[in-house]
Amino acid sequence: MRKTIFAVLILSLMISGAAFGQAKVGTAGVQFLKIGPASRGVGMADAFTAVADDASALYYNPAGLIQLQSPDIIFSHVDYPADVNYEFLGIAYPLKVNNSVVGFSISGLWTDWMPETTPEMPYGTGRKFMASDLAVGASYVHRLTDKFTVGGTVKFLNENLADEAAYGWAADVGTYYETGWKRICIAMLVSNFGPDMEFVSTPFPMPMNFKVAGSIVPVLDDKNKLTLDLEFSHPNDNLEMVNIGAEYVWKDMVSLRGGKRINGWKRDSWEDYQANQTDNNPFYEYPVIDENGNICLGGFTFGAGIEFNNGLYIDYAYDNIQYFGSIHRYTLGFSFNK
Repeated sequence: MRKTIFAVLILSLMISGAAFGQAKVGTAGVQFLKIGPASRGVGMADAFTAVADDASALYYNPAGLIQLQSPDIIFSHVDYPADVNYEFLGIAYPLKVNNSVVGFSISGLWTDWMPETTPEMPYGTGRKFMASDLAVGASYVHRLTDKFTVGGTVKFLNENLADEAAYGWAADVGTYYETGWKRICIAMLVSNFGPDMEFVSTPFPMPMNFKVAGSIVPVLDDKNKLTLDLEFSHPNDNLEMVNIGAEYVWKDMVSLRGGKRINGWKRDSWEDYQANQTDNNPFYEYPVIDENGNICLGGFTFGAGIEFNNGLYIDYAYDNIQYFGSIHRYTLGFSFNK
């Protein structure tokens, strides 16, 4: 069994290495695959890979689904500026007979209808068009030992703009390891690995990412639970990022969350940060220190949630995204047979 675990880890690393061998910085498509679907995870700055214990694990780390004791379903909605909407639906079902979990997810991003204009008809042609993205995924998770689990997701992808469309597929591979020591868990995820898609005869790569994360529960008693998660991510079209997240739960009912994204962590000062900026820099920057020497508020997230005795839970998250400003997210979930 140890050989099997080792093989899975090596395979994940090989996939991630192949992914970044194909990296085309700043040119990856289907960017909606990067949107964190769950308010709980976003409230922790997406530092959720080594926590992922509800249906949102379908996105954050399918291997984390092994923690489910009963079927779980979530639905999330996000309103972006300019009438752009994002929604996610995920369903996970444990198969206790063979230590496995299966899941299904669907996510989409779309715009409102817009009037078509051309150089010859700048006031409109009388036609309207829209843009949309769609991902439909199926997941399977299997516990290899009492501590080690591996899971994967295969996704069908579709991207539309007016009369043009692109189709493709991508896969996620995740692992989840419960150390059994001080409630520490270690997880790894390779997401959106797959062949290039093609739009109007122009190929573009997937927004692949490799994450390594660790979580710990330093406080756990009848009334209080505190979870901390730290993870490192290496995307193929952005700077490396460190995500730090925390969740406090009171009486298994009320939750408070917070987190920080950092991809300016290699810089020691604001001057170093500015020196790396260019007029056409495509990257979001979340430095630790701002121009005044204070902790930079960029990249901070906050959230809260409430869970009822019947299994229903409602989560909210606030996120501030460069150029988009403040984004509010809402998630509705239900855990069956609770």
